[in-house]
Amino acid sequence: MVRALLVSVLCLNLAGCGLPKSHSKTDHEFLITPGIGIKNLSLNDSIQHAKTQFSREFVAKDGYLFLPAKGLDASYGEDGRIRTIFLYYKLPRYVTFDGITDKGIGKESSIKDVLKAYGPPTREGDSIISEFGSVPGAHEHTITYVHQGIQFTFWDDKLADIRVITPK
Repeated sequence: MVRALLVSVLCLNLAGCGLPKSHSKTDHEFLITPGIGIKNLSLNDSIQHAKTQFSREFVAKDGYLFLPAKGLDASYGEDGRIRTIFLYYKLPRYVTFDGITDKGIGKESSIKDVLKAYGPPTREGDSIISEFGSVPGAHEHTITYVHQGIQFTFWDDKLADIRVITPK
C-alpha cells in the first residue's frame, strides 16, 4: 500500500500536479514580495508596527530603522511610515539576509537570473563605489523595476542587496 502511494505521488509530480515553483515551500526564512515587503514588515507600515510585529531590536536613527542581526534596514518618511526595505546579502557588519523573492531570486542569483525572472528593467546603471562606500572600488550594477516595486544591486557581479520600493 505504501508503495502504491509513493508511485501515485511520483506520477502526479511528473504530470505537473505539484505546486508551482513560486508558491512552493522555501528553505528561507523570508519570502520577498515586490512592492509589498516581507512577513510582518511591509511598505507603509508604521515604525511602531515594525518594532512590535517584526523586531523590537530595530534601532531608529536619522530616517532609518537598522537591524544588522537580520540583514536588513528600512527607511521611513516624516510621517513615520516605511518607504523602502533594504535586504542585504553582502553588507559588511550585517548578517546575510535569509530570503528570496517570489520569483526565486536570492543571494546566489546572478544578473542574468534577475533579467530572466523579471524581464527588461525600467532602469539599469553602473558605477564604482567611492572610497567612502561600503565596499570601496567595487563595481556596482543596479537593476530597477519601478512598476513592480523592486531593485537589485550587485557588487562585482554578486548580489549585494534587494530593495523593496513603492511601485509607480
